[in-house]
Amino acid sequence: MTAAPPKRRDFDYRDVTIFPPYPDETPTDLLADGDPDDLVRVAKLDGFVIGAYRLAQIDETQFTIKALTVREAYRGRGIGRWMLGHAVGIAELKGARVINAPLAGAAFFAKVGFERQGSRLRLKLTPE
Repeated sequence: MTAAPPKRRDFDYRDVTIFPPYPDETPTDLLADGDPDDLVRVAKLDGFVIGAYRLAQIDETQFTIKALTVREAYRGRGIGRWMLGHAVGIAELKGARVINAPLAGAAFFAKVGFERQGSRLRLKLTPE
């Protein structure tokens, strides 16, 4: 786990980079353990992990965002939406036509088009 830097007031989401984590920096305090095949990405500011997401491929065209979180001190700057866009883009590049998300984040996910379907949220992607 990497400690978070002191909160900066002079940044926005464009200052944050998203990468696969190094083996020693998977933020277990942000993401619960998951399947080793899950795709994990971390959001970094000045080299420190401030957010992360976990994406799983269910089948050829269906993916699930298992978790997406930003450290509390860094919320409200668009970082979560930046990471969500990244996750959707990665899934789409891998062939996704449907992306599921947990109900726990319903208000957040609804802002970008996820709709409730049973016990999950769902975003349907349409080919160009």
